[in-house]
Amino acid sequence: MRGRHSAANAVFLAAVLVSLVGDEIAAIAVLVKVAGDQVSLLVTALLVLQLAPAVLLAPLAGQLLDRRDAGRVLGGVSLVQAAVVFAMGAWPSTPVLLAGTAVVGVCAAVATPAAIVLMPLLAGQAFPARANALLEFGRSASTLIGPIIGGALVAGAGVRAALYVDAVSFALAGGAILLSRVHRPVPEAGGPWWKGATDGLRFLSGQPSLRAVLPTLIFTVSASSMVSVAMVFFVQGPLGSGGVVLGVLTAAWGTGALAGAALAARREWLVPERAVQVGAAAMGLSILAFGAVALVGVSVVAALLAGAANAYQNVAMRTAVQMRTPEELRGRAHAAAGSVVNSFFLVGYVLGGLFAAAHAQLTFVVAGAVTVAAAGLGLAVGTVRDGRAPADTLR
Repeated sequence: MRGRHSAANAVFLAAVLVSLVGDEIAAIAVLVKVAGDQVSLLVTALLVLQLAPAVLLAPLAGQLLDRRDAGRVLGGVSLVQAAVVFAMGAWPSTPVLLAGTAVVGVCAAVATPAAIVLMPLLAGQAFPARANALLEFGRSASTLIGPIIGGALVAGAGVRAALYVDAVSFALAGGAILLSRVHRPVPEAGGPWWKGATDGLRFLSGQPSLRAVLPTLIFTVSASSMVSVAMVFFVQGPLGSGGVVLGVLTAAWGTGALAGAALAARREWLVPERAVQVGAAAMGLSILAFGAVALVGVSVVAALLAGAANAYQNVAMRTAVQMRTPEELRGRAHAAAGSVVNSFFLVGYVLGGLFAAAHAQLTFVVAGAVTVAAAGLGLAVGTVRDGRAPADTLR
């Protein structure tokens, strides 16, 4: 029986990874097609359509996951995404691509928290950090592999081929998830299905230790998205380089994220909130070094460290939500946390768009300094309200 369980877990993990890689392939394909229209507002609209559903629909997505088996929901949503992306490939006009992106974004608003709440079932409830690290490792790997495959497909076979590959990845993932029979049993609930949809947000805001780390999380997310916008201008300006260096720095960040996820997998924090602050401080220092010393070698090292710290913090934050939230609220709590993160990704994109082109190096310095200050203040005043962390908390 244990062998069968392990095989089912492996199938599920592989399906999630395939789906994540497919997401990156489709993102590159759609971006290339939309950017080809030479209308910057269309690119902005594309980014908003990708993130806005996760912000606006989080309460309903979380409620769905706490009332329905997340395994079946994730499998079904993946099949819907497969159909939508196939249609995008069949009719790859800009209106169809934007509309399809919106539908895929709605599905992702459900699929992302579904995967998060299912992962601990695979690693075992006693090892929440290990489960969240597995997911973060998969996400980081997909950001390295997906764009390369997507770029090659678009260049060699066109946008349609890339979208068809993504559709196949969703179909395979959905079928594999359903066949793996990874389930999260939920209690029967009466009353309207939307009743209690905002309980996740209320829980996060009312739970002292989680509420205490939210400001640091907000600064970190905003800083990382500002840096994403500023990166190309930083490479072209202060570094005096081009596409090769930009690719190296992007790959370095992703490689660092893999290392950070692997490191987090070896932790079983008693107080994960403190690890959130430590990860934020390390990321802020790395971004600050990035901007303060405009040398390619320093930037590569800083990107590696920033990526590692970012992934480490992500795992710690998901683990904190997992540990502090009652089982019956986890779908809503994870969806609410994702809503906060995506909201401030949008804020960071807007701020980066306003200032990064003209002040790329200053954007790095300010983003890093503010993040370090927020994390340092959080650690200094003892933001963990559930009690002092023992000496081996970060072992």
